[in-house]
Amino acid sequence: MSMNRVEVLCPGMIVRDGQIILEARSTATLVSRGERRLLVDTSGPQNSLVLMDALRSRGLGPSDIEAVVLTHAHGDHEGNLGMFPHAKVIAHREEGGQMALENDVEIWEGVRLVHTPGHTPGSISVMVEAGETFAIAGDAIPTEDNARKWVPPGHHYDRRKAMDSMEMLIEAADVVVPGHGPPFRTAPYKGKGRRGE
Repeated sequence: MSMNRVEVLCPGMIVRDGQIILEARSTATLVSRGERRLLVDTSGPQNSLVLMDALRSRGLGPSDIEAVVLTHAHGDHEGNLGMFPHAKVIAHREEGGQMALENDVEIWEGVRLVHTPGHTPGSISVMVEAGETFAIAGDAIPTEDNARKWVPPGHHYDRRKAMDSMEMLIEAADVVVPGHGPPFRTAPYKGKGRRGE
């Protein structure tokens, strides 16, 4: 029986000058199980060649991706969506998608969508059981620094919701794939949530 796999195709990055974001490209993550494949976020247009090369190196092309999950509708996360014209696009209704997501939605066994508002009203994350639990968080957790310092995304519409979403993901996952950085283990950050707020 095949297992779920999580592979970062494009590591995300963010360059700031204080609170001003100079450049941002999201992480693009491949989730697969046998012949089933979905892509979580497509990164910014500056990463189109990196994304295509990462797929090609795995013997894949855009037509091999059955669905693209957009964690939210910002250009640095959906900038290469046009590369996947045959993929089903999954996004929260608040982000221009079809899904309301009042409850978790299972895509296939061990892969589910969860509503993680705070950065935007319709932010979603993807939870994957793949030997351990992965949270592909988008900008619910932009970087490991957010967990280390226990602060919400720099841009958020609701601080409380952002902190609740971050806490839920860190408590539920062994590994977080953040929106703009390399994956990190959650163990050092578990239990920090409500302390000191």
